[in-house]
Amino acid sequence: MCTVSFLPSGSGFALAMNRDEKKTRVEGEQPRQRRVGLSLALHPAEPGGGTWIGINHGGVALALINWHARPLNENADVSRGIVVPHLLSGENLARMVRLFASLPLARINPFRLIAVSLSEQAVKEWRWDGNCLNSSQKAWRRLHWFSSGLEEVRVAAARARTASRTPTGTISQLRRLHCSHQPERGAFSICMHRDDAETVSYTEILADQAGAYMRYASGALCKQKAGAPFFLSFRRPFA
Repeated sequence: MCTVSFLPSGSGFALAMNRDEKKTRVEGEQPRQRRVGLSLALHPAEPGGGTWIGINHGGVALALINWHARPLNENADVSRGIVVPHLLSGENLARMVRLFASLPLARINPFRLIAVSLSEQAVKEWRWDGNCLNSSQKAWRRLHWFSSGLEEVRVAAARARTASRTPTGTISQLRRLHCSHQPERGAFSICMHRDDAETVSYTEILADQAGAYMRYASGALCKQKAGAPFFLSFRRPFA
């Protein structure tokens, strides 16, 4: 249950994510720099080290959402949280494609993975349905993705309507979208609130030629502001 937004800029991009979870879920840890293989990455984490969003010093950002429209994998015994840290060890999209081969996908539930590469000016989406892994290239333009454990198709349609009616040409407008309660505060709003689940965090990545700033709120933006930014320097400037 999540909303992910991508917004390109003149020299980089913004990637924002509302993470929606059960209220009983253990709170995530604040972002920090972590070593992933031979790369350095910046991301928040679950207590076990898994994550749902991050960026590495090659300028590639990843965000993972559950794919509830596909049935759960009866053989799944590995958390989807391992996917993003594993792939962040690749410095470009081609390397990440090769790294998929070493993931135990047959033991992981369905997911959709969004990748944004600054140096390649590319947006890519991988979809794992429990049996097959497919990928598609997206345009370098404003984009949104939606996931929900409750009526995913209807929720995605409602949130897409909200996004289409809300100006999101700047990062401040993007933040307002991620705390939106349209059409009403509840399961269908981007800032999600249900009796059993809600938006539990907001993560924002602002990347340019020098590096990435990540801001994080350990709760919905309607309740608290994102904290001071964490910074990750890129390995080299990107033309």
